[in-house]
Amino acid sequence: MFGKKSHKPAQHGDEMRIYISPIMFVMALYFVAVGMAYEFCCSLAAVLLHECAHARVAKKLGYELNVIKLMPYGAALCGDVQLKPKDEVVIALAGPVFNLLIAVVIAAVWWLLPSSYMFTQAFCYGNVYIGLFNMLPVYPLDGGRVMLGVLSKKLKRKTACRVMRIVSVACGLTAIALFALSAVSSLNLCLLSVGLFMTVSAFIPDGKVKYRALFAAGNRVERIKTPLEVRRYAVSTHSELSGVLSVLDPDKYSEFTVVDDDMHERGGFTETQLIDAVKQYGYSESVGKALNFND
Repeated sequence: MFGKKSHKPAQHGDEMRIYISPIMFVMALYFVAVGMAYEFCCSLAAVLLHECAHARVAKKLGYELNVIKLMPYGAALCGDVQLKPKDEVVIALAGPVFNLLIAVVIAAVWWLLPSSYMFTQAFCYGNVYIGLFNMLPVYPLDGGRVMLGVLSKKLKRKTACRVMRIVSVACGLTAIALFALSAVSSLNLCLLSVGLFMTVSAFIPDGKVKYRALFAAGNRVERIKTPLEVRRYAVSTHSELSGVLSVLDPDKYSEFTVVDDDMHERGGFTETQLIDAVKQYGYSESVGKALNFND
């Protein structure tokens, strides 16, 4: 996704990156123009708390998530992770559960201090909306990730992804149909936008290819319990690690042969070594530099 990003140095070559979709700036201007700047800020705060909950639980489970993407329908947090299906479910649930917990606490405050209602209403409703919307069984929303994690325990990852696409399309078409029915009284553009989001997300490849690939590597021990097909690829010393990472298949084990500009073989590396190189040097480093094939 295109947008601005900010960098914060971190240890071991990692960095925190924040990507902001340009549509977010358009939305901010719109809400300011219609006098709803406060409501927009409350919703944005709810989204950021949602992602902080994901990151906190992930860290407790031993993962490092270092990329936040702010988008019109919420945010996404990813990084150099190796998730097991059960951990994927727990991390995905953390965000919505935290939002709903905040809403419950605010409602309790209303009961004790009714005068606080006018100041906290927008923040409470924002948390409820973010929490419930993200629990829809649509990938890449949290509800979709929960279902994907559950399905991945019983099905191959590719099969689980296909099932999630079918569910996403079904939910999207349902929302679009409800939008059409709303024309009888008054058009509900929200249903249309949500329906299009769900449907389109089912056909556009997940932007976190690295996330899925690293997930596969993280379950190496579980995968090898049954025989895995070994695939071999030839890559240039100039190839970026991100490009090499994108060919990993959850149901196969990959090995790579490195060649120079004259197509002479310089050596090779495995899927395991690739994951370790990405964790140490990041996605944009070249194969030659990261794996010492430039000497």
